[in-house]
Amino acid sequence: MKKIVFFIALLFSLQIVAQNDIEVVNIENKAVQDYLQDARATYSTNNNYSVSVVAKYNNSSKYGNKLHWPAGKYVTWKPSVSVENIKEIRITVSENQDYSNPFTFNPSDKKDRDFIIRNLLPNRTYYYKVEEFLTNGTDNVLNSGVFRTVGQVRMIQVRNCGNVRDIGGWQSSYGGTIKYGKLFRSASLNTVTREGKHDFVENLGVKAELDLRYEVNQSRSSLGADVDYDRRRHEAGTKGLTQSKNELVKDLRWIIDKIKQGKNVDWHCAIGCDRCGMVSFMIEGLLGMSELDLSIDFELSTFSLKSNNKRPRAHIKSMLDFIRKHGPKEDLAKCFYNYWHEIGMSTQELDFFINEMIEKPGQQQNVNLQPLDINYDFKIQNIKLPEIRTELAPLPTPISL
Repeated sequence: MKKIVFFIALLFSLQIVAQNDIEVVNIENKAVQDYLQDARATYSTNNNYSVSVVAKYNNSSKYGNKLHWPAGKYVTWKPSVSVENIKEIRITVSENQDYSNPFTFNPSDKKDRDFIIRNLLPNRTYYYKVEEFLTNGTDNVLNSGVFRTVGQVRMIQVRNCGNVRDIGGWQSSYGGTIKYGKLFRSASLNTVTREGKHDFVENLGVKAELDLRYEVNQSRSSLGADVDYDRRRHEAGTKGLTQSKNELVKDLRWIIDKIKQGKNVDWHCAIGCDRCGMVSFMIEGLLGMSELDLSIDFELSTFSLKSNNKRPRAHIKSMLDFIRKHGPKEDLAKCFYNYWHEIGMSTQELDFFINEMIEKPGQQQNVNLQPLDINYDFKIQNIKLPEIRTELAPLPTPISL
């Protein structure tokens, strides 16, 4: 019996060593990492909105292009045959060793020999494989491996669509964090390519599109007939908070309905900054994001713009001042909650939404402690994973709708 216990303990220790030795990928690109560090240090001690640091990072030649894209895992391969004999190159990624529940990518050209796997969740273990499917009906695995991810802000690369972000990962004053993989924000989807639709619908599970524009005449989703679609007029900023109240109520009820159906939602305006920023601000505030994080998230949209943007964090100050009139100023989440209730949302609806969207401390499965195949060729890197805050505020009582 002692030998069995010893063997189990030894195997577990080997798994932990293997887990700590695999390659670690930060999903945040370097510009975003540096901006977040600077913004949190600067804004926490200078919160009068007269200072903005974003221009040092969102339009700098130092960081290159596509600053609204996430970082990812770089993979390479060498085909076994000439390109004319290759039907498809496919990259499969999964959190499971058996590649169940995967998402997939195809390089833009069968001549390609490398690819960056993006749109990953942080604090996960991923398995990947690169396969070639040949015209003669056979297939070969050209490369495979495993890696871990860290980071927080989950920017998304959707081909030919800009400013896409998952709103998950931010700390909530209710305790825990906002769930990843449920709600997304973006620029217009009208020019999304076939590959981009695959990114959104197949890989991210976005099955509902909420269009905040009034300048278009559109009646169906740009992502396809199988994706739910709704559109209505919205204004931006405090004008939106005073003149788009009915639309905001319809927005949140529509989003709640899609969540109940298990459908992930993307909302957007034209470039994903102003009207989209207002709706995101209202939803994120309701979910308990701090003033500091709200202002940082607002500025992150500017990483997708090609010129020096004119949308610094000061643009949300008027909205914050307006929202703070609806409750105790020291309890920002309560102010948001009261505003939503005042414009027509019931407490049952609000409580249901908050409970559905908050990942409570200890609730998220820590896949990084799952057993790994120790036969993989691990790249040794020692890192310290970020700690998750666990301080709690009362969470509304969940009510089934």
